[in-house]
Amino acid sequence: MDSDGRITATAQHIISIMGSDKATDVLRILSTYDNRFSRFIVSSSTGRDVQEERDDPPLEAPAGAAEIGETVLLESLDIVQHWESSESASGTYIWSGNQADSSTYLDAVERIQEFVNKPGAADTTNLDRARDALMVAMLRLEKEFFHLLESHAKSMDPDKLQEMIQDDKDSDEGDVSTADGLEKTSGSDDLRQGSKSFKSVTIDLLPGDVVADLREIASRMLKSGYQAESTQIYVSSRKSVLEECLQSLGFQKLSIDDVQKISWNDLGNKISRWIQILKLAVGILLRSEKEICRSVFESNYDLADGVFNQLARGPITLLLNFGEAVAIAQRAPEKLFKLLDMYEDLRDLLPGINDLFVGESGATVREEGATILTWIGEAVKGTFAAFEAALQREASQNPVPGGAVHPLTRYVMNYIRFCSDYTETLNHLLGERNLTQAVTNAGSEESNREPFSAVILTVLDLLVKHMDKKANLYKDAALSSIFLMNNLCYMVQKAKDAEVRKLVSDEWIRRHNAKMYQYHSEYIRKAWTNVLSYLGDEGMNLSSGSMSSSTKNQIKEKFRNFNMAFEENVKTQSSWFVSDPQLCVELQISITRMILPAYQNFLTKFQKHIDVYNGRERYAKYTPDEIEENINALFEGIHGHSDRRRG
Repeated sequence: MDSDGRITATAQHIISIMGSDKATDVLRILSTYDNRFSRFIVSSSTGRDVQEERDDPPLEAPAGAAEIGETVLLESLDIVQHWESSESASGTYIWSGNQADSSTYLDAVERIQEFVNKPGAADTTNLDRARDALMVAMLRLEKEFFHLLESHAKSMDPDKLQEMIQDDKDSDEGDVSTADGLEKTSGSDDLRQGSKSFKSVTIDLLPGDVVADLREIASRMLKSGYQAESTQIYVSSRKSVLEECLQSLGFQKLSIDDVQKISWNDLGNKISRWIQILKLAVGILLRSEKEICRSVFESNYDLADGVFNQLARGPITLLLNFGEAVAIAQRAPEKLFKLLDMYEDLRDLLPGINDLFVGESGATVREEGATILTWIGEAVKGTFAAFEAALQREASQNPVPGGAVHPLTRYVMNYIRFCSDYTETLNHLLGERNLTQAVTNAGSEESNREPFSAVILTVLDLLVKHMDKKANLYKDAALSSIFLMNNLCYMVQKAKDAEVRKLVSDEWIRRHNAKMYQYHSEYIRKAWTNVLSYLGDEGMNLSSGSMSSSTKNQIKEKFRNFNMAFEENVKTQSSWFVSDPQLCVELQISITRMILPAYQNFLTKFQKHIDVYNGRERYAKYTPDEIEENINALFEGIHGHSDRRRG
């Protein structure tokens, strides 16, 4: 058996006992020592000769003019062989040394490729050697490609990325807290605006010279049919960088079970972080990564987009999965505003996601983004429904001390106030709800309102009914009026906010403001009519010039009764509370106008007949100024003025 026969037998034996994948690797190694082994390298996926699969060259060289001179070809073959046979060169990287070495090597590979693709009739002898050298060169370029990527596989400095969203981060760190634990992120508006501010921002994730080197290597690998090898190396390396970058920004992969176990405060912080990271990922990181990918594989944008879709699919899916986990978590009213932030930011980012993940290979990500947005929208609707249900079920039986604003009123009105920042979104999400009952409850004049406006009017109507029931918990009818007046005043004041006013209308504000003053009048009548009754002269004989002892006793009795009634009111109502400072002053003025003139008139009229200020028993215990001072001390509540500062 001649040498060629022995080579053939050896190669066939290797293939038969090792299988195509391992045999290919062994034969590639052997081919560096004897290029005849390269003829038997088998593609594991097709069973075809790799050279046939990639280039399908003819078995015999066709006639034609040689485009590469033999001397130039041999020089190119020697350059490739040098980097494999030389002990000093084989263990080093071409692209870690002199730039001239890499340029020389690339030129050599390109000349060999030209020769292999268009050999001349007289070049049959060198054709096999050129093909073998080209295979060796491709293995070398694979190694160099991988080394270049890995040596620059550093994730973006998280501090630099943070600087790009510093304004959003600062505004997001403070929460506006209101009564009864209701919270809303104060920076949510900035976050939503910020999601649109990164659309044209790209950063250098790789140095420009490295990108250029990668492009040169990739173009030669693609030209020789090494698309799978080059793209696999690229995807593996850059995907790891993206994942590390997300981790450095603080993103944690959480399962649905993990999300269910986290406290709401902690989860709320993670949601805020998720929003920031998602904006960075879509607006900066992935956009910049795609630019690099298109630059490296610039000869084929369809290929570049497919490579990008493959490497970025995992990281973006991790981010989107967090949104899914939050969306299907248990509903609770306090979660609404974070869910709305998630919905609006993802909604604003979806066009960017769709622009990034194009083509058939990007369809999965596009569909997943749209699906999760829908799920978050459903979570918003379910959470608002949970708020409505909680309001419907509320049945506390403990009257608020002093007739102050009920915590439920504070909670609901602040909830509505925060919801008003998302009116457009809530109109969209609640637009599909059956609003027939809502319109019926709100009145026929509201039938043309937007969906969310109609829902809010129903909520307010229910809140008013709750307050009417809770007013009956007070034994003092006057205090019931104070309670209703306080709560309506609070509702009206909150409704005057610009965004809430659009939801409820000026007519609603006028109607309930008038009702508030109706309770104002009821309080005056219930609390002070009895006190005023002691300052009249009904039933007294005042016709004669002199006053009888019986009449004087009547006067004294009226003074005593007035004093007791007035003191009882002052004592009792000093612990009552009027939340609105202006309303408090108006009440004090109304009481003063009712009592003080009558007291002054009664005092002036009868003080000449009895010694009202002196003697063992002082009948007129208060001067007019003291009456006014006592009235002005009413409604301070058990905590004094400080209660009026509550929101």
